[in-house]
Amino acid sequence: MAAAGATRSAAGVVDASRAQSTGGASQQLGESWRRELLEARLEVQLELARQRVETQLEALGLTREQVEQGVQDDRELMYFEFQIAQAETDAQITQLELEEIRQSGREPLGQLSSPLVNGRDFVSERIEARMELARHHLDLVRDEQLRARNLAQERTVSENEVRAQDLVAMEAEQQLVTLAQQLELRRSYLDSEITAVEAELKLLELEAQSRVILLDHQREYFQREFDQFQEAIGRGTMRPAVAVQLTARVDEVEGQLRLAQAELEIVQRELERRQRAR
Repeated sequence: MAAAGATRSAAGVVDASRAQSTGGASQQLGESWRRELLEARLEVQLELARQRVETQLEALGLTREQVEQGVQDDRELMYFEFQIAQAETDAQITQLELEEIRQSGREPLGQLSSPLVNGRDFVSERIEARMELARHHLDLVRDEQLRARNLAQERTVSENEVRAQDLVAMEAEQQLVTLAQQLELRRSYLDSEITAVEAELKLLELEAQSRVILLDHQREYFQREFDQFQEAIGRGTMRPAVAVQLTARVDEVEGQLRLAQAELEIVQRELERRQRAR
């Protein structure tokens, strides 16, 4: 965001002094060094990301040996594999940003309405990379969800812990759904089914809808936990201070939910206005 803001500010200076030939040359030079600086930073970030992948792969190998020896639980392997997937995704996205700079001569653009670069859709490629990581995360979370349910049947963990894991799974599912919908919006824009403004408004709508869904589930979870705490307080098995803290948490989530609903209503109203004006 800071880099984008700096670019917009520089563009404003150029517009104000376009009549001066020296001003245009200075801006070209400025853009050149700015690109070189960003490219150099991304090259270092890419090198570090690749190093993290190698480190995680080494750690995975050592963990696998300990699992085979019975020293560690095989569940540890899943976490290391996910950390490797995270590091690989970071490296992949950084590589894509670096390629976009080299092909376009400017900083990477992440808006759904960003143009193709020499026929290549860097925006979709980055979304697809994040989707692959989100799928990996969902697999890991679902495994933990199943494990929590099995342990609850054995009465090793409480139903609250199962509901907490269900909430985590729902959030992971929603993240993947949201990314898939972003990709669909991007393709709709590229196919000229929606305008650039509509693409960005629909993205805001999508993000607000996702927040509403997540916050509504969080509110239900905390409210149920609060009700159970109230019962425990009535039995004298829990201190009232715990319920006060949980009440504050419920109030906070409800406030965030109202805000997300208001944002959603505003964006949807603007979308409807633009569609009627077509």
